Amino acid sequence: MFYPDQAFINTLSSAERFIFLKIICGLVASDRQVTKGELLYLKEVALKYQTTSDTLVDMIKTSSRKSSVILARKITNRTNALVLIKDLCMVASKDTELEDHEIEYILDVAEAMQIEPMKVREINDIVNEYLFVAKKASIILEQQS
Repeated sequence: MFYPDQAFINTLSSAERFIFLKIICGLVASDRQVTKGELLYLKEVALKYQTTSDTLVDMIKTSSRKSSVILARKITNRTNALVLIKDLCMVASKDTELEDHEIEYILDVAEAMQIEPMKVREINDIVNEYLFVAKKASIILEQQS
């Protein structure tokens, strides 16, 4: 559920897949630095969306907040919009902590899709809970490297 969900991705049209990828890459590009965590997440995204890492690199290089907001307006299905917000929160949480520019980016995209800021906060809270439980499970199962 929290990492790219293949069953969900299969329900998206090719245009929606492009929009999701472009907006996700836009968030990664927003600070012009790709962290190791973001890179691993993007590799997972590339596999699930059946695209190449070169395509994602091109998307990152050509991303802008303005174009992401314009693309986000094309997502009219609320469920799809909420999943995109969840994916953005996952990507934003892959580096050390959520930064102001990432919050602003996510809120701009959410607004374009008519998602309320409080809903974004709820989604981010549950993503953080998931990441905390996953880390704790890794420690308990002695799988942490």
